[in-house]
Amino acid sequence: MEKLDINKEEPKEMLKFFKEISEIPRKSRNEQKIRDYLLEFAKARNLEYYTDKYFNVIIRKNADKGFEDYEWLGLQAHTDMICEKEEWSNHNFEKDALELVKDGKFIKANGTTLGADNGVGVAFILAILDSNELKTPKLECIFTVQEETTMDGAKYIDIEQIKSRKIISLDNGNENKMVISSANCMEWFAKVKKEYMKVSNMKFYKLSYSNFKGGHSGGCIADKKRGNPIKLGIEILAKIGEVYISSIKGGSLVNVIPRNFEVEFACNKDIKEFVNLEIKKQKEFYGEEVKIEFLEIKNKEEVTSKETSLRIINFINSFNNGAISFDENGNQILSANFGAINEKDDYIRLEYSLRSNCMKLRAQYLNQLDNNLRRNDIEIIWNQELKGLEPDYKSNLVNKTANLYKKLFGKDMEKLITQGVLEGGFFKDRIDNLEYICIGANIFDAHSPDERVEIESLQRIWKFLKALVQEV
Repeated sequence: MEKLDINKEEPKEMLKFFKEISEIPRKSRNEQKIRDYLLEFAKARNLEYYTDKYFNVIIRKNADKGFEDYEWLGLQAHTDMICEKEEWSNHNFEKDALELVKDGKFIKANGTTLGADNGVGVAFILAILDSNELKTPKLECIFTVQEETTMDGAKYIDIEQIKSRKIISLDNGNENKMVISSANCMEWFAKVKKEYMKVSNMKFYKLSYSNFKGGHSGGCIADKKRGNPIKLGIEILAKIGEVYISSIKGGSLVNVIPRNFEVEFACNKDIKEFVNLEIKKQKEFYGEEVKIEFLEIKNKEEVTSKETSLRIINFINSFNNGAISFDENGNQILSANFGAINEKDDYIRLEYSLRSNCMKLRAQYLNQLDNNLRRNDIEIIWNQELKGLEPDYKSNLVNKTANLYKKLFGKDMEKLITQGVLEGGFFKDRIDNLEYICIGANIFDAHSPDERVEIESLQRIWKFLKALVQEV
């Protein structure tokens, strides 16, 4: 890897802005600085702008000569990013700039997520607005916040401010795929109250998982080789039988596939041979690069009760995780992610989610989940539902975009039904006759420190986007 020199890479117009916004911390709920940057961008170019208390921003540009009669065209991206880092990294996402590097044909960040999701989209839009050569219709550029957490930006933006009835989102990580349908997503935080007890004449063990791939719980969940270390560790505990959890933690966010898990527990039998055999099986499937460690540790004074331990283990072990259902064309239409488990003062917090493009399958899964919750007396403390986007195969925006892509690159652009959640679901829910699609450059391993964007794909999408804004 080498430090990225944007003066030696194309598209320079877009990479200039990507580097600038990569210097601005922009974790979800920390978007004020990127908001301020966007407002300064608009003021410097005498562009009309709007912002709100959530730090959403809309920037408008008048039509160029010859495009005055065209309707408003919306371009949309979100300004926040997922903040994940390698264990060795000292990066502080509250104040540090990302360190951009070139790794072969990719751009990455050194030890952290890259924020290509959705910094690439923001940079493309700014490059379009900044261009003095490109002639465009009236542009309405919509920058939303908290897409990676609550979707509050899209939920609460003043819908009367949006004039566009055609919106192109740049929040896609697959160059030759146009997203026309996104998943409905339900997310939960739940808790199990801790009940302590003391044990004697028991052996204490520590089971830990690290260096798993992780990734986006919508875009990467179908990859079975990524694994979910929380599920894998709990499966072993369930097979052991009677165990008493001493401490437990794993994962980071509800919409991120876990990369790590650690549990300390007590047991009244010698389990070393059995557990090591189970670990060997897991490593054979997930690869020797993953780290799974098991060792005996010093006795602890307290553990959670047998009942509490059993409830946690039974619930997670019964949780139907990963890619669950597909349609006749191979599109993933139902998936679930057990995202995190952590200890609080008097309870253990669980975070999990469900994504669905089929409401019938969702209803069936929710019934199973509810039975699991009741059976193990798990208390829901918070949940939210994120709107899905129904496919519209007759949309002029869909068809013109597909035709232009084939004209430019000589191949079809796939119309994708995704397990990802798009902000378009919230827009379409409140705007009549809205046409909405999502495109973008090739991004790999989003939501993990391995996140990277393909440089040649950036070049192709830049060419495509410049033509597209004049075509539709």
